[in-house]
Amino acid sequence: MDNQPSNRVEMEMSRWRLREERFGKLFSFDLSSNKALLREKLHDYQRIAVTYKGTQNPDERFALQVLKQERRLMEKQLYPNFLLRLLRRVIVEPLREQVFITQQVRQVQENGQSLHDQVQRAGFTGLTASLDEQLKKGQQQFSIPVSYYVNEKERLEHQLFFAKNQSGQYRFEGFKTSLFNESKPDESRQHYFTLSSGLSPDTTEAYNLLSGRAINNDGKWMQLDLNDKDAQGNYRIKEFHSNYGYDLERELKQLPLKELGDPIQEEKLKDILKSGGRQSVCFIKDGKEHRYYIEANPQFKSVNIYDEHSRKVSIATAMGGKTIEAVKLAQKINEGQDESQSKRTGLRVI
Repeated sequence: MDNQPSNRVEMEMSRWRLREERFGKLFSFDLSSNKALLREKLHDYQRIAVTYKGTQNPDERFALQVLKQERRLMEKQLYPNFLLRLLRRVIVEPLREQVFITQQVRQVQENGQSLHDQVQRAGFTGLTASLDEQLKKGQQQFSIPVSYYVNEKERLEHQLFFAKNQSGQYRFEGFKTSLFNESKPDESRQHYFTLSSGLSPDTTEAYNLLSGRAINNDGKWMQLDLNDKDAQGNYRIKEFHSNYGYDLERELKQLPLKELGDPIQEEKLKDILKSGGRQSVCFIKDGKEHRYYIEANPQFKSVNIYDEHSRKVSIATAMGGKTIEAVKLAQKINEGQDESQSKRTGLRVI
């Protein structure tokens, strides 16, 4: 991202020129002498002068001098009486300048708080000082780097991008995430997640996506195609909508998971899988507990299963050679035995 200083005064004036061109296409009369438009333009030029009053950019300082001359010409056109113009400069303009300053301070504070909130919601913490420092510089655009280890082998590098919009307010545009695996140094992956697109994950989901897993975003499953990139070097996105037929809850209920016996643990498991996580679970086989790891696989309408060494195993292997139907039958038998035992002991579960 280019951080070189630009002439912000010129950019602000260009916006007004574009605005006048739009109005010129809408109305048939001459806008150059329209007093309502001239007053609005004069007020906005004064706002620009106040906003960039303390700039050290030579081009901006020169543009402000030209802007001042332009303002004086508009004042003469709107207020031909010299005494009235003098009164405006002595009383009206200083008051209006204070109003502009107060509004700008409030807008800067609100804009800064909004950015901090967005950054934290995206999963980035500890950036308060860095973000405030960049905001004070007032550049048209800037970026903030973030790097940390996810585990002993994998490292994430983020680059957060910010830019001013047409109204001069900063917006958090998105972040580029790179995933490095020290055991596979030649297989780094990176993707630029724009907040305005349909895929706007947090840092955890970004890591899961670059790891090849899918996330559930507003009811649809999304996954990066790690074998296909677009012209910008980003991975193309595979989407699986509700009509695709993937039902995570149904797939989980086919597995002999201990977590399904606890509603709280079940919901927690589903939330983790929907955010693209690979979660540790406990399989119940022949009355014994066995540890596995599972992740959602919407494309093939299934759940991937891994052992403690991160090796993918089949459902049959995880179930000890039993079929899903056999597991379901065993579960029903166990439930029936539990119910009979409850009746004998007089215990009632509600």
